[in-house]
Amino acid sequence: MPMPSAPFAPRDGVSATRVVTPPPVRQTPPAWQTPPRTIGEWLRVRFPASVDVDAGLADGRYVYADGQPVNAGDVYRPRAEIWFERDLPDEVEVPGSIHIVHRDARLIVIDKPPFLATIPRGQHVRQTVVARLRSALGLPELQPVHRLDRLTSGLVVLTTERRWRGAYQTLFQRREVHKVYRALAQLSAERVALMSLCEGAPRRMGDAGVRPSWTVGQAIEVRSRIEKRRGCWQAEELPGEANAISSIVLERVLERAGAEPASEELFGSGANCGGAEGVTAGVGVGVFRLEPSTGRTHQLRVHMNRLGAPILGDPLYPVVREAWPGGPPADDFEQPLQLLAAELSFTDPVDGVARQFEAQRRLPISVQECE
Repeated sequence: MPMPSAPFAPRDGVSATRVVTPPPVRQTPPAWQTPPRTIGEWLRVRFPASVDVDAGLADGRYVYADGQPVNAGDVYRPRAEIWFERDLPDEVEVPGSIHIVHRDARLIVIDKPPFLATIPRGQHVRQTVVARLRSALGLPELQPVHRLDRLTSGLVVLTTERRWRGAYQTLFQRREVHKVYRALAQLSAERVALMSLCEGAPRRMGDAGVRPSWTVGQAIEVRSRIEKRRGCWQAEELPGEANAISSIVLERVLERAGAEPASEELFGSGANCGGAEGVTAGVGVGVFRLEPSTGRTHQLRVHMNRLGAPILGDPLYPVVREAWPGGPPADDFEQPLQLLAAELSFTDPVDGVARQFEAQRRLPISVQECE
Protein backbone atom coordinates (compact mmCIF):
# COMPACT_ATOMS: atom_id res chain seq x y z
CA MET A 1 0.00 0.00 0.00
CA PRO A 2 1.57 3.33 -1.06
CA MET A 3 2.36 5.91 1.61
CA PRO A 4 0.13 9.02 1.59
CA SER A 5 1.64 12.20 0.18
CA ALA A 6 1.80 15.44 2.14
CA PRO A 7 -0.37 18.26 0.77
CA PHE A 8 2.61 20.65 0.85
CA ALA A 9 6.32 20.46 0.07
CA PRO A 10 9.03 19.80 2.68
CA ARG A 11 10.31 22.84 4.61
CA ASP A 12 14.11 22.99 4.92
CA GLY A 13 14.11 19.40 3.65
CA VAL A 14 11.81 18.25 6.48
CA SER A 15 8.49 16.65 5.53
CA ALA A 16 5.20 17.52 7.17
CA THR A 17 3.94 15.22 9.92
CA ARG A 18 0.76 13.16 9.52
CA VAL A 19 -1.69 12.08 12.22
CA VAL A 20 -4.92 10.12 11.76
CA THR A 21 -7.91 10.03 14.07
CA PRO A 22 -8.73 6.51 15.32
CA PRO A 23 -11.20 4.18 13.58
CA PRO A 24 -14.78 4.01 14.88
CA VAL A 25 -15.33 2.23 18.21
CA ARG A 26 -17.50 -0.86 17.78
CA GLN A 27 -18.70 -0.94 21.37
CA THR A 28 -20.19 1.88 23.42
CA PRO A 29 -17.33 3.35 25.48
CA PRO A 30 -17.70 3.85 29.24
CA ALA A 31 -19.05 7.20 30.41
CA TRP A 32 -15.60 8.42 31.48
CA GLN A 33 -14.22 7.78 27.98
CA THR A 34 -16.37 10.23 26.04
CA PRO A 35 -15.18 10.59 22.43
CA PRO A 36 -14.22 14.11 21.31
CA ARG A 37 -16.91 16.18 19.62
CA THR A 38 -14.57 18.23 17.43
CA ILE A 39 -11.26 17.80 15.65
CA GLY A 40 -9.87 20.60 17.83
CA GLU A 41 -10.67 18.63 20.99
CA TRP A 42 -8.95 15.54 19.61
CA LEU A 43 -5.81 17.47 18.63
CA ARG A 44 -5.52 19.00 22.12
CA VAL A 45 -5.59 15.52 23.64
CA ARG A 46 -3.33 14.05 20.94
CA PHE A 47 -0.43 16.45 21.52
CA PRO A 48 1.42 17.34 24.75
CA ALA A 49 0.62 20.55 26.60
CA SER A 50 3.81 22.12 25.23
CA VAL A 51 2.22 22.22 21.74
CA ASP A 52 -0.05 25.26 21.26
CA VAL A 53 -2.70 23.56 19.15
CA ASP A 54 -5.07 26.55 19.19
CA ALA A 55 -2.38 28.88 17.82
CA GLY A 56 -1.58 26.37 15.08
CA LEU A 57 -5.25 26.07 14.13
CA ALA A 58 -5.63 29.86 14.05
CA ASP A 59 -2.56 30.16 11.80
CA GLY A 60 -3.82 27.48 9.39
CA ARG A 61 -0.89 25.13 10.09
CA TYR A 62 -3.11 22.05 10.30
CA VAL A 63 -4.62 20.85 7.03
CA TYR A 64 -6.54 17.84 5.75
CA ALA A 65 -5.18 15.51 3.06
CA ASP A 66 -6.89 17.62 0.36
CA GLY A 67 -5.11 20.75 1.57
CA GLN A 68 -8.15 22.33 3.24
CA PRO A 69 -7.41 23.96 6.61
CA VAL A 70 -8.56 22.30 9.80
CA ASN A 71 -10.88 24.41 11.96
CA ALA A 72 -11.10 23.90 15.71
CA GLY A 73 -14.87 23.42 15.54
CA ASP A 74 -14.87 20.83 12.72
CA VAL A 75 -17.01 17.87 13.72
CA TYR A 76 -14.88 14.92 14.82
CA ARG A 77 -14.83 11.98 12.44
CA PRO A 78 -12.90 8.70 12.50
CA ARG A 79 -9.90 8.14 10.22
CA ALA A 80 -9.48 11.83 9.41
CA GLU A 81 -6.01 12.45 7.96
CA ILE A 82 -4.40 15.64 9.26
CA TRP A 83 -1.03 17.10 8.27
CA PHE A 84 1.01 19.81 9.98
CA GLU A 85 4.50 21.30 9.91
CA ARG A 86 6.26 20.78 13.22
CA ASP A 87 8.32 23.46 14.90
CA LEU A 88 11.97 22.83 14.07
CA PRO A 89 14.36 22.80 17.03
CA ASP A 90 17.59 24.78 17.20
CA GLU A 91 20.45 22.46 16.26
CA VAL A 92 24.23 22.51 16.40
CA GLU A 93 25.57 22.40 12.85
CA VAL A 94 27.31 19.11 12.14
CA PRO A 95 30.67 19.61 10.40
CA GLY A 96 31.60 17.64 7.33
CA SER A 97 30.23 17.15 3.83
CA ILE A 98 28.00 14.52 2.30
CA HIS A 99 29.90 12.95 -0.62
CA ILE A 100 27.76 11.60 -3.45
CA VAL A 101 29.30 8.27 -4.46
CA HIS A 102 26.69 7.33 -7.08
CA ARG A 103 23.55 8.85 -8.58
CA ASP A 104 21.06 7.57 -11.14
CA ALA A 105 17.30 7.79 -11.75
CA ARG A 106 16.46 5.44 -8.85
CA LEU A 107 19.35 5.55 -6.38
CA ILE A 108 21.64 7.99 -4.66
CA VAL A 109 24.50 6.46 -2.67
CA ILE A 110 26.28 8.81 -0.31
CA ASP A 111 29.21 8.78 2.08
CA LYS A 112 28.09 10.61 5.22
CA PRO A 113 30.26 12.26 7.87
CA PRO A 114 30.18 11.22 11.53
CA PHE A 115 27.61 12.83 13.88
CA LEU A 116 25.07 13.34 11.07
CA ALA A 117 21.79 11.45 11.57
CA THR A 118 20.25 9.77 8.54
CA ILE A 119 16.59 10.70 9.06
CA PRO A 120 14.86 13.49 11.03
CA ARG A 121 14.06 12.25 14.51
CA GLY A 122 13.97 13.77 17.99
CA GLN A 123 16.48 16.61 18.37
CA HIS A 124 18.11 15.90 14.99
CA VAL A 125 15.87 17.30 12.23
CA ARG A 126 17.55 19.68 9.80
CA GLN A 127 21.02 18.33 10.60
CA THR A 128 20.30 15.02 8.86
CA VAL A 129 21.18 13.37 5.56
CA VAL A 130 17.57 13.45 4.34
CA ALA A 131 16.92 17.11 5.15
CA ARG A 132 20.22 18.31 3.68
CA LEU A 133 19.91 16.36 0.44
CA ARG A 134 16.22 17.03 -0.18
CA SER A 135 17.00 20.74 -0.10
CA ALA A 136 20.27 20.53 -2.02
CA LEU A 137 19.06 18.16 -4.75
CA GLY A 138 15.41 19.21 -4.99
CA LEU A 139 14.16 15.67 -4.30
CA PRO A 140 11.21 15.91 -1.87
CA GLU A 141 10.62 12.12 -1.86
CA LEU A 142 14.24 11.16 -1.13
CA GLN A 143 14.35 8.41 1.54
CA PRO A 144 17.00 5.99 2.88
CA VAL A 145 16.38 2.26 2.47
CA HIS A 146 18.41 1.20 5.52
CA ARG A 147 19.81 2.54 8.78
CA LEU A 148 23.26 3.78 9.72
CA ASP A 149 24.05 4.95 13.25
CA ARG A 150 24.46 8.71 13.61
CA LEU A 151 28.06 8.40 14.85
CA THR A 152 29.10 5.97 12.09
CA SER A 153 30.55 7.36 8.85
CA GLY A 154 30.18 5.95 5.37
CA LEU A 155 27.73 4.56 2.87
CA VAL A 156 23.97 5.13 2.88
CA VAL A 157 21.65 4.12 0.02
CA LEU A 158 18.64 6.34 -0.73
CA THR A 159 15.89 6.19 -3.34
CA THR A 160 14.97 9.25 -5.37
CA GLU A 161 11.23 8.51 -5.41
CA ARG A 162 8.81 6.78 -3.06
CA ARG A 163 7.90 4.15 -5.68
CA TRP A 164 11.41 2.64 -5.65
CA ARG A 165 11.92 2.40 -1.91
CA GLY A 166 10.12 -0.89 -1.19
CA ALA A 167 12.19 -3.04 -3.56
CA TYR A 168 15.54 -1.86 -2.17
CA GLN A 169 14.36 -1.83 1.43
CA THR A 170 13.39 -5.49 1.05
CA LEU A 171 16.99 -6.34 0.05
CA PHE A 172 18.27 -5.07 3.38
CA GLN A 173 15.46 -6.68 5.36
CA ARG A 174 16.23 -10.05 3.75
CA ARG A 175 19.97 -9.61 4.40
CA GLU A 176 20.75 -9.82 0.69
CA VAL A 177 23.24 -6.94 0.88
CA HIS A 178 26.90 -7.63 1.61
CA LYS A 179 28.30 -5.01 3.98
CA VAL A 180 31.91 -4.36 4.92
CA TYR A 181 32.91 -1.98 7.70
CA ARG A 182 36.35 -0.90 8.80
CA ALA A 183 37.37 0.27 12.25
CA LEU A 184 40.28 1.34 14.41
CA ALA A 185 40.37 -0.15 17.89
CA GLN A 186 42.65 -0.29 20.89
CA LEU A 187 44.36 -3.64 21.47
CA SER A 188 46.04 -5.20 24.46
CA ALA A 189 49.57 -6.00 23.28
CA GLU A 190 49.65 -9.38 25.02
CA ARG A 191 46.62 -10.53 23.03
CA VAL A 192 48.11 -9.87 19.58
CA ALA A 193 49.90 -12.56 17.58
CA LEU A 194 51.70 -11.01 14.60
CA MET A 195 51.46 -13.92 12.18
CA SER A 196 50.70 -14.54 8.56
CA LEU A 197 47.18 -15.25 7.38
CA CYS A 198 45.92 -18.26 9.31
CA GLU A 199 44.14 -20.90 7.28
CA GLY A 200 41.06 -22.72 8.48
CA ALA A 201 37.58 -21.98 9.74
CA PRO A 202 36.95 -18.83 11.74
CA ARG A 203 37.02 -19.07 15.49
CA ARG A 204 33.66 -18.62 17.19
CA MET A 205 32.90 -16.50 20.20
CA GLY A 206 29.87 -17.63 22.14
CA ASP A 207 31.01 -16.98 25.70
CA ALA A 208 30.93 -13.34 26.79
CA GLY A 209 33.55 -14.05 29.46
CA VAL A 210 36.26 -15.15 27.00
CA ARG A 211 38.43 -12.78 24.97
CA PRO A 212 40.62 -13.99 22.12
CA SER A 213 44.28 -13.67 21.32
CA TRP A 214 44.18 -11.80 18.04
CA THR A 215 45.85 -13.38 15.02
CA VAL A 216 46.33 -11.07 12.07
CA GLY A 217 44.22 -12.28 9.15
CA GLN A 218 42.08 -14.79 11.07
CA ALA A 219 38.34 -14.21 11.28
CA ILE A 220 36.51 -14.37 14.59
CA GLU A 221 32.78 -15.01 14.37
CA VAL A 222 30.81 -13.42 17.19
CA ARG A 223 27.28 -14.57 17.97
CA SER A 224 25.19 -13.11 20.76
CA ARG A 225 21.78 -11.81 21.71
CA ILE A 226 21.69 -7.99 21.68
CA GLU A 227 18.78 -5.94 22.99
CA LYS A 228 18.50 -2.19 23.47
CA ARG A 229 15.95 -1.03 26.00
CA ARG A 230 14.07 2.23 25.50
CA GLY A 231 15.68 5.00 27.52
CA CYS A 232 19.05 3.25 27.80
CA TRP A 233 22.06 4.59 25.91
CA GLN A 234 23.89 1.27 25.69
CA ALA A 235 22.70 -1.97 24.12
CA GLU A 236 23.09 -5.15 26.17
CA GLU A 237 24.14 -8.72 25.48
CA LEU A 238 21.64 -11.05 27.13
CA PRO A 239 21.24 -14.82 27.49
CA GLY A 240 19.21 -16.50 24.78
CA GLU A 241 19.23 -17.32 21.09
CA ALA A 242 21.70 -15.25 19.09
CA ASN A 243 20.18 -12.45 17.01
CA ALA A 244 23.47 -10.69 16.16
CA ILE A 245 26.27 -12.25 14.09
CA SER A 246 29.50 -10.53 13.06
CA SER A 247 32.70 -11.67 11.35
CA ILE A 248 35.68 -9.66 12.61
CA VAL A 249 39.21 -9.75 11.17
CA LEU A 250 42.27 -7.95 12.50
CA GLU A 251 43.91 -6.83 9.24
CA ARG A 252 47.05 -5.24 10.69
CA VAL A 253 48.54 -3.71 13.82
CA LEU A 254 50.10 -0.26 13.89
CA GLU A 255 53.39 -0.81 15.68
CA ARG A 256 55.35 2.42 15.64
CA ALA A 257 55.32 3.75 19.20
CA GLY A 258 55.09 7.53 19.46
CA ALA A 259 54.49 7.92 15.73
CA GLU A 260 52.84 10.88 14.09
CA PRO A 261 49.19 10.63 12.96
CA ALA A 262 48.67 7.72 10.60
CA SER A 263 49.75 8.15 7.02
CA GLU A 264 48.26 7.30 3.62
CA GLU A 265 50.54 4.29 3.45
CA LEU A 266 48.77 2.72 6.42
CA PHE A 267 45.20 3.78 5.80
CA GLY A 268 44.86 4.51 2.11
CA SER A 269 44.02 7.83 0.47
CA GLY A 270 40.57 9.33 0.79
CA ALA A 271 38.46 12.32 1.67
CA ASN A 272 39.44 12.57 5.33
CA CYS A 273 42.50 14.78 4.59
CA GLY A 274 44.64 13.82 7.54
CA GLY A 275 44.45 12.01 10.81
CA ALA A 276 41.74 12.36 13.44
CA GLU A 277 42.66 13.99 16.73
CA GLY A 278 44.17 11.44 19.08
CA VAL A 279 44.49 8.66 16.50
CA THR A 280 48.13 7.71 15.97
CA ALA A 281 49.90 4.75 14.45
CA GLY A 282 51.19 3.55 17.80
CA VAL A 283 51.47 0.24 19.59
CA GLY A 284 48.14 -1.36 20.33
CA VAL A 285 45.96 0.13 17.57
CA GLY A 286 44.41 -2.41 15.24
CA VAL A 287 42.84 -1.97 11.81
CA PHE A 288 39.78 -4.22 11.54
CA ARG A 289 37.49 -5.51 8.81
CA LEU A 290 33.97 -6.20 10.07
CA GLU A 291 31.20 -8.00 8.20
CA PRO A 292 27.82 -8.12 9.98
CA SER A 293 25.31 -10.77 8.93
CA THR A 294 22.59 -9.08 10.98
CA GLY A 295 21.76 -5.48 11.78
CA ARG A 296 21.09 -5.02 15.48
CA THR A 297 21.47 -1.54 17.00
CA HIS A 298 25.14 -0.88 17.92
CA GLN A 299 25.97 -4.48 16.93
CA LEU A 300 29.56 -3.94 15.78
CA ARG A 301 30.34 -1.58 18.63
CA VAL A 302 29.01 -4.06 21.18
CA HIS A 303 30.87 -7.01 19.63
CA MET A 304 34.16 -5.13 19.44
CA ASN A 305 33.84 -4.04 23.06
CA ARG A 306 33.05 -7.61 24.05
CA LEU A 307 36.26 -8.79 22.40
CA GLY A 308 38.28 -6.33 24.46
CA ALA A 309 38.92 -3.99 21.52
CA PRO A 310 36.51 -1.05 21.86
CA ILE A 311 36.38 1.15 18.76
CA LEU A 312 38.33 4.38 19.12
CA GLY A 313 36.17 7.44 19.71
CA ASP A 314 33.17 5.46 20.97
CA PRO A 315 31.27 7.57 23.55
CA LEU A 316 29.18 4.59 24.75
CA TYR A 317 31.40 1.52 24.99
CA PRO A 318 32.89 0.47 27.31
CA VAL A 319 31.57 3.44 29.37
CA VAL A 320 29.27 6.35 28.55
CA ARG A 321 31.13 9.61 27.95
CA GLU A 322 28.51 11.91 29.52
CA ALA A 323 27.99 15.53 28.51
CA TRP A 324 27.34 16.20 32.21
CA PRO A 325 26.85 13.90 35.22
CA GLY A 326 23.84 11.76 34.48
CA GLY A 327 23.39 13.41 31.09
CA PRO A 328 23.43 12.06 27.52
CA PRO A 329 26.60 11.03 25.67
CA ALA A 330 28.67 14.02 24.63
CA ASP A 331 29.38 14.78 20.96
CA ASP A 332 33.07 15.60 20.59
CA PHE A 333 33.67 16.58 16.97
CA GLU A 334 37.42 16.22 17.54
CA GLN A 335 37.07 12.54 18.49
CA PRO A 336 34.74 10.89 15.95
CA LEU A 337 33.91 7.21 16.14
CA GLN A 338 36.48 5.33 14.06
CA LEU A 339 33.90 3.11 12.34
CA LEU A 340 33.32 3.35 8.59
CA ALA A 341 30.64 1.71 6.45
CA ALA A 342 33.18 1.08 3.71
CA GLU A 343 31.58 -1.22 1.10
CA LEU A 344 28.11 -2.31 -0.06
CA SER A 345 27.25 -4.80 -2.79
CA PHE A 346 23.97 -6.33 -3.97
CA THR A 347 22.01 -7.41 -7.03
CA ASP A 348 19.69 -4.62 -8.12
CA PRO A 349 16.07 -5.78 -7.62
CA VAL A 350 14.80 -3.67 -10.52
CA ASP A 351 17.17 -4.51 -13.39
CA GLY A 352 19.28 -7.40 -12.02
CA VAL A 353 22.57 -5.51 -12.36
CA ALA A 354 25.34 -6.24 -9.84
CA ARG A 355 25.91 -3.11 -7.76
CA GLN A 356 29.06 -2.38 -5.76
CA PHE A 357 29.90 0.83 -3.93
CA GLU A 358 32.89 2.00 -1.90
CA ALA A 359 33.10 4.92 0.52
CA GLN A 360 35.36 7.85 -0.35
CA ARG A 361 36.37 8.38 3.27
CA ARG A 362 39.22 6.40 4.78
CA LEU A 363 40.41 5.69 8.29
CA PRO A 364 41.17 7.56 10.43
CA ILE A 365 37.84 9.42 10.26
CA SER A 366 38.06 13.19 10.70
CA VAL A 367 35.46 15.95 10.57
CA GLN A 368 37.99 18.08 8.68
CA GLU A 369 37.29 18.22 4.95
CA CYS A 370 39.46 18.73 1.88
CA GLU A 371 39.59 22.26 0.52
